Amino acid sequence: MTINNNYFSAPELYLIAGALGLEYVFGLPDKEIFQFQGEQTFKNAHEQLKEKRILNLAGNITSGGAAVIQAVEIYTLSEKYVRLNNSIFAFKEKKHNEVVCLVESKEGYQLHIYSKMDLLKILMNNIPIMSREPLPDEKNYLKKELSLDERETVKGMQGVAPLNLEWVHVKNEPAITTNAQFYQQWVIFNYEEKLIMMDAINKKYYQASQYWFLKILFDELDFPYKEGI
Repeated sequence: MTINNNYFSAPELYLIAGALGLEYVFGLPDKEIFQFQGEQTFKNAHEQLKEKRILNLAGNITSGGAAVIQAVEIYTLSEKYVRLNNSIFAFKEKKHNEVVCLVESKEGYQLHIYSKMDLLKILMNNIPIMSREPLPDEKNYLKKELSLDERETVKGMQGVAPLNLEWVHVKNEPAITTNAQFYQQWVIFNYEEKLIMMDAINKKYYQASQYWFLKILFDELDFPYKEGI
């Protein structure tokens, strides 16, 4: 469900996080960027939160604002983030049934909370590659690296509605992009009938099994599934 119909700016979300004693919000531009713009940026954000009835005229949190603040708290304290294109998903503990989603658009940021079942349905309806029909031999491999010739052939196809999949495991140090236990990014697209997954960090291209793709996606989003499916 949508927590609030409003779109929020990054300074507004930083103000909400600041009220919780939190200085960092994953997925937003660095807070320093807005601090360098001067105090007026955050004064304007404070007034916008009043207009959106997150704060009352006295600057206190409204009943409607409490739900937004709770969602921001869950989001900022997550130990893992998963990005699918312009949506970032944050989690409580693994067994918890709800996921907080921060969606970025030209209008700003929106917050949503979904049950995992509802989120799966939304993703299946909006990401066609998830319901792609596997090729018959895809049960025989997880992924296989493309040859140089194959790689050059598929390179130009990345612009055809690719899916950008990233995840960050906050506590898995060292916190560097070359540590695959901390961060991974995959660009995923169809080429002819093949599923292609490009490891964006290591610049490697693979023909992937649909089963392997869904397994890593389900694992990162903490969706339950039966092994062997």
